[in-house]
Amino acid sequence: MSNAADYHADKDAPVASLSSSIAKILITQSPLHAWTAHPRLNPDYREQESDTFDYGTAAHAMLLEGDQSGLVIVEADDWRKKEAREARDNARAAGKTPILARQLAKVQRMVEAACLCIEASEFAGILERGTPEHTIRWQESGAHLRSRLDLWDASTGVILDYKSAADASPEGFNRVIPRMGYDFQGAFYRRGILKSGEYTGNSDPRFILFAQEKEPPYDCTFHGIAPSMAEIADAQVERAIQIWGECMRTRKWPGYSKRVHHAEATAWQMAMYEAQIAEEK
Repeated sequence: MSNAADYHADKDAPVASLSSSIAKILITQSPLHAWTAHPRLNPDYREQESDTFDYGTAAHAMLLEGDQSGLVIVEADDWRKKEAREARDNARAAGKTPILARQLAKVQRMVEAACLCIEASEFAGILERGTPEHTIRWQESGAHLRSRLDLWDASTGVILDYKSAADASPEGFNRVIPRMGYDFQGAFYRRGILKSGEYTGNSDPRFILFAQEKEPPYDCTFHGIAPSMAEIADAQVERAIQIWGECMRTRKWPGYSKRVHHAEATAWQMAMYEAQIAEEK
């Protein structure tokens, strides 16, 4: 299994391969944006780093992999002091995740709450059965594709994807799913599991989002993708793969259309205008 750094750098494929994040950029922005975001295609590519990402990475590693060895604990209140920044940069250079001591205590409490939530659900035991950070690769129409699943349980066909969130309530997180493209991610992962031959079960693999709030009480919810949403996401993934194959073949990566894009009045703008006219009569 390739490590996370090699996977994200796309080092293991013979040519640049398509991941769900790059495919999402193809659909929501343009091939040019996807080319810019790809570490194998863009010679000036630089990975973006942030302390917020480090926090999420720590929770992810401790919950799904049960491993704290990749963390470097920095005894500081924040990253403003020179010594703290140097420790952070040295950790990243070594391929590890820097985290403040006060953040680590919070992550540990999150992980404890998450484990209790999982054991109280229909997915009890998945942390022991499943394979964390499971990489799959496959080919379609001459294109190379890849995915790295948070947790893959081959015995039940469940892909568990962990998301930390400000609001993990059923209604609140469901609204986030299409905005963040999690439905698209799920369609890409399910397709990869089936196309790669990793799953031979009688039923389709299930993509389950495991959402956890980042503040006490760190409560959690589980979210699936309903057939109505999954159908649209499947079609978008199919389109992304076709666009990727064409761009790789022609070596052309077009940006946004250069036609004039007219802004239409929204439904709420029309409603407000009609209400204003009615009041003036």
